[in-house]
Amino acid sequence: MRVMIGRAILALGLMLAAAGSAQAQFDLVPEIRAGVFSRGVGDADHSGLFDTGRIEDANVELLFAVPALSPALVPAEIRPHLGATFNTDGKESMVYGGLSLTFRLPVLPIFAEASLGGALQNGSMFDSGTPRRFGCAALLRASGSVGVDVLPGASVMLTAEHYTDGGMCGDSEALTNVGVRAGIRF
Repeated sequence: MRVMIGRAILALGLMLAAAGSAQAQFDLVPEIRAGVFSRGVGDADHSGLFDTGRIEDANVELLFAVPALSPALVPAEIRPHLGATFNTDGKESMVYGGLSLTFRLPVLPIFAEASLGGALQNGSMFDSGTPRRFGCAALLRASGSVGVDVLPGASVMLTAEHYTDGGMCGDSEALTNVGVRAGIRF
């Protein structure tokens, strides 16, 4: 399992490194996002949504281009994504992938987005005495964002992401992070 998670993290790193060169050839990566999250906003010991002491996760995400579907059939942009949420406090980090559905208002620079996919977490690689949140290495991930285009090609968004193993691997807790991200569209 460690090898699989290590390979997933390596693959994400290689994709980030290749994003610049791929961009020069064709429009494969139309958007890159990065930001910070407050970890575990739904936990019982949490003191509120804006508890700055819980800001301990960094996030990076790549959204890929796909052929546009007819706006009459799908009034949104559907894009595959790959990303990672890295914890800076010795807790689980995740790599994830899935599909994002972005709805943009026709006149205002405001958008909403929903994402669904899977994730891998590295908690199983910790020492045996380290507390673990999840029983499985493989997780389900859902997220939602509301954002505004602040400049042509640049956006800022509020994002919530939720990870769970669905109770399939014993007694485990879900994780919900909330934070802010910035995006650059190419």
